Amino acid sequence: MKEGKKPSLKDIGEKQFLSKISQYVDTPLIDFNDDASAIELQSGELLVINVDMLVQGTDVLPGMSSLQIGKKAVTMSVSDIIAKGVTPIGCLASVGFSSEITIDEAETIIQGIKEQCSLYGCLFLGGDLNESKETIVDIVTFGTCSKTNLVLRKGAVSGDILYSTGLFGFTAIGFEMLLNEKFVEDSFRKKILESVYEPLAKIEFLDILQELPIKICMDSSDGLLVTLTDLSFLNNLGINITNIPIQPEAKGFAEKNGINPLDLVFRGGEEFDLIFSVSPDFTEIIEKQVANMGLAIYRIGFFDENLKGLTITDDAFSHYKFPESGFEHFTDK
Repeated sequence: MKEGKKPSLKDIGEKQFLSKISQYVDTPLIDFNDDASAIELQSGELLVINVDMLVQGTDVLPGMSSLQIGKKAVTMSVSDIIAKGVTPIGCLASVGFSSEITIDEAETIIQGIKEQCSLYGCLFLGGDLNESKETIVDIVTFGTCSKTNLVLRKGAVSGDILYSTGLFGFTAIGFEMLLNEKFVEDSFRKKILESVYEPLAKIEFLDILQELPIKICMDSSDGLLVTLTDLSFLNNLGINITNIPIQPEAKGFAEKNGINPLDLVFRGGEEFDLIFSVSPDFTEIIEKQVANMGLAIYRIGFFDENLKGLTITDDAFSHYKFPESGFEHFTDK
């Protein structure tokens, strides 16, 4: 940085800026570093709210349709409400369009918002329309729950088992394919494109979060590395990663193309899977209930007070270099 020049957001990045502005935000029930907020209503219930912004320049991939843009914007916000164990009730949208966008494109984005709200069983309640240089879709999602049912990111103890609702690797390959023109075989392309064009929040796991003793939960939309690092920091515990949650086809793709498979798993992002923990006493109950519902979860490790940060003990991946950082806004990472 040149002498005398005032520092910019690029100089400090998203994390440091959020730390700097945390002093201005009222956080009565949920910590500032969470992706949702909550206030207590007169009834004693909690109103849980999330706002998430889709920006064309950073969130819209080449080839994504207008309908998919609207759908993705809703998924980005709804996912954080679900991670709190809360059923989404309604969504509002603040939308910015360029004056040059066609009427059909603009209307189709709104249609995508409506369709995705209907998919998640919540109401689309309108919002605000404005002019902007590029398409921006800002979604507010809300729902209610009791204090005892709110699932936070903090509250784990050493020994608690960590699970994921899915396997990783497809979205990272998708980004490589669409942004860096990485070759992907036709037989594999459909799965990859679905993962990045039409991601889905894991609303089918709400019953698990609401009915079983889940300790903590966070969605993986910022990438698995960021998610696990944040959970480790917030709970002041290390995490022992005993099983790398990689899609088998992604592992094969990495081996064939000379790519570090850990980069595909940990640095992708936008998978919207849920990462949650339970006491070891409840693992059998959780796994049985999930199987009875026709769903799948994957045990990826456990919290360990004897460790700092993240440690991989999965022997199948011990010879690969672990990524040092995940995605962060305002930086070149």
